[in-house]
Amino acid sequence: MSDLQKFYPIVAKVAEVVDYMMVEEMGLMPPEQYDVNERDDRVYITASFNPLALGRSLKAYEHPDVARRLQSAMGGLPVTITRKTGTHYVILLTGKISLPRTVEFPGFGERDVFRLGVGLRGEVSVPASRLQNVIIGAGQGAGKSNIQALLVHQARAFGWKLYLADPDGHTFNPDVWNSMASAPVASSPADLLLVLDRIAGELADRVALFRQAANGGIPPADIDAYNEVASNPLPRIAFAVDEANSYLGDKRVFAQMADLLRRGRKWGLHIFLSGHEWHKETVQAEVNDMLQTRIGLTVASEQTSAVVLRSLMWGKRVMGKPAGRGVMRTNRYEPMQFYLVTEKMEREWLGQTVVTPEPLPEKEAALVMRAIQDAEGRMSIPLLREWGLEEREARSLVEMYELRGWLEKDPQQKNARFVTAKLALLVSNCQTGQTVSSTQMWSQTGVKLSQPLNLASRGIQA
Repeated sequence: MSDLQKFYPIVAKVAEVVDYMMVEEMGLMPPEQYDVNERDDRVYITASFNPLALGRSLKAYEHPDVARRLQSAMGGLPVTITRKTGTHYVILLTGKISLPRTVEFPGFGERDVFRLGVGLRGEVSVPASRLQNVIIGAGQGAGKSNIQALLVHQARAFGWKLYLADPDGHTFNPDVWNSMASAPVASSPADLLLVLDRIAGELADRVALFRQAANGGIPPADIDAYNEVASNPLPRIAFAVDEANSYLGDKRVFAQMADLLRRGRKWGLHIFLSGHEWHKETVQAEVNDMLQTRIGLTVASEQTSAVVLRSLMWGKRVMGKPAGRGVMRTNRYEPMQFYLVTEKMEREWLGQTVVTPEPLPEKEAALVMRAIQDAEGRMSIPLLREWGLEEREARSLVEMYELRGWLEKDPQQKNARFVTAKLALLVSNCQTGQTVSSTQMWSQTGVKLSQPLNLASRGIQA
């Protein structure tokens, strides 16, 4: 009799419980086969399914709630759902369960559900509605940039709008990300203030849209409720800030960040803040209380991890762990190994075309068209104020456009800002859905190329 044969009666009992739960309690197909095996001084039961019997949709079989219910029915035996070579349920009979040292990201899953890593109960995934705002604390080489990449790449795959900030331009290289985000990657506090103003403007537009969608005077409760009734659903917004503590010392940045954290959830804004060091002085209550998901990895001091996780005990537990190993707090604390985003994956994803929202909101596109049609391409703060914008809104808009290369100052016109060919093409695409040449764009809007305007100096070739 082999050493594993003594476990056969237990395997039979486990199979009986699993089959009953799958068929009678959950209305699903039972596993086709049960195997018992030993590895690293642990004994496992592996329950395997016939993929043909499961049909096309595996979501019901791979949902974390299935593992939770099976574990409860078997008196607490740990159950992990694996997908590497088909769907399997792995049930630990003896030995201590442990986390893997490295797990590569397995691929994008359900829309607006973030796949983050592997915990003691199996895969850890969090829907956007529960993820909300995130704080990440990790020392050098512990995996901070990897988690930002994990969040931002998934948000991009979901079709979210992206805003990014990185003082070093390392996690979010502007050469790569400027063309994918809704604004250039912010580096300085001044750049970040422009992005914060831009996001605040987007939220103001959404407030108006929610009012228009009100039913009996009651607007939708949040972005999910709005999108259920709207003819044009709104994408969520991800605002990722690396080395965020280097910005939050600026009082203006802190005040605006706190305001967005407080107001943004219902309008679909999610803010991801990461840093190597966090202190109570940096993460004051106005910001700290609004960071619902908290991720701590190995850091330089227990104080930082305790601030991030809001627990001295859990702060100590993440010290000295391998890269990517940490604790996430949502509604409970979850020790886990976060998925690894490899360089090969990033190269592949960044080379893919993702359908993103229109480059310009309708209101802004109308303003640009008016500048082209009525002001020979001039787009100045005084003009925008004449057209109904507040001083701060107008200034934020032209500075943001200038940063993107959409407006240029003309020395021959007292450094007035003018629309560039790049912006003309963008607004043309918004209007027609087709790409046209810059010459076509200007001829369509009634600006004659023979007029005494230095169009070439503004990037517009006649």
